[in-house]
Amino acid sequence: MAESRREMDKLRADQASAWLEVLKQPSAAQRTAFVAWLKESPQHVRDILLMLAVDKALANLDSQHVHDVKSLLVQAAEDRVVPFARRPEREGHRGTSLRPWRWPAVAASLLAVGVIGWFLHFQAGSGWKEIQTNVGEQRAIELEDGSVVHLNTQSRVAFRLSPQAREVRLLAGEALFRVRHDPAHPFRVYANNAVIQDVGTQFNVYSQTDGTVVAVLEGSVTVTPVAPGTPTAVASLRNETNARSAAGDRPDTATTHTLNANQEAQISPAGAVTVLDVPDISDTVAWQQRRMVFRQQPLGHIVEEFNRYSPRKVRLEGASIESRVYTGIFDVDDPDSLAQVLARDPELVVATSDGGIVIRPR
Repeated sequence: MAESRREMDKLRADQASAWLEVLKQPSAAQRTAFVAWLKESPQHVRDILLMLAVDKALANLDSQHVHDVKSLLVQAAEDRVVPFARRPEREGHRGTSLRPWRWPAVAASLLAVGVIGWFLHFQAGSGWKEIQTNVGEQRAIELEDGSVVHLNTQSRVAFRLSPQAREVRLLAGEALFRVRHDPAHPFRVYANNAVIQDVGTQFNVYSQTDGTVVAVLEGSVTVTPVAPGTPTAVASLRNETNARSAAGDRPDTATTHTLNANQEAQISPAGAVTVLDVPDISDTVAWQQRRMVFRQQPLGHIVEEFNRYSPRKVRLEGASIESRVYTGIFDVDDPDSLAQVLARDPELVVATSDGGIVIRPR
């Protein structure tokens, strides 16, 4: 656990230094991305402020340039720093490096004031905090306890860390949870019709119109179905303004199911739970690599998944083709790849345009 924490600290430090390098001459898109990154976690704010302080200290450490500070840093970093993926490079810009940052003092001061202000605002109060993603967007949020929530496209969560428990509401879409286990502070996820509690694990929750799917990658979770309209259902929590006690939110364990690694639970709107062994559980979270994996899935489901990621929609005409099954691996950002595969099916007609893709029976 300690080693994993150190690796995360190294990654965050390298990421913060990369942002400082990019922001020397940022584009409008990079400035927007930087603000979004800051808002992902208060830890990011602390990392940036620390890097600014280090920058100032380095400037004062060797103001006469007697030593090659850059070379010393590179040498020290070779065995201690885990490289972080570089940001997209602009023409004429060499990307990230370890050379000292030369921010104007005013810009650095304004950044510090801005991020400190946001950090205080983020920390203020003890209510629920909400994060969401747009079409095609994915985000990772580190909670104060060290747990990480990865949000898929068109998803929305609210979270609250209290002295009694750590609670997340999956209000829409899909999220992968990498939970830092703490038996004294249970970690619970409330979906539309289920309550999922961590027992030391990594798990994915997908809230769909026809129920909720929970898949466990590591460790185990407990899943408690919740009938619509009961106090713990997400629908009744949406307008909650006052925090309820942890005891009041605790699910009834009489109907609780335990899921282990490589298992999936499908919870129907009525609360029926079907537990399945899934040999390829990594398929469930392929969306983190912006891929979708389908194994003998109906075309209606495949099209629905594609349409989550792009404003350029795929449309089926004719109910008879919705149940046709296909297998394949696709890029979530490339609906044309689906059109190319389906165009080889002699039973289908595929028409593509800038406005979208239409699939109909021949």
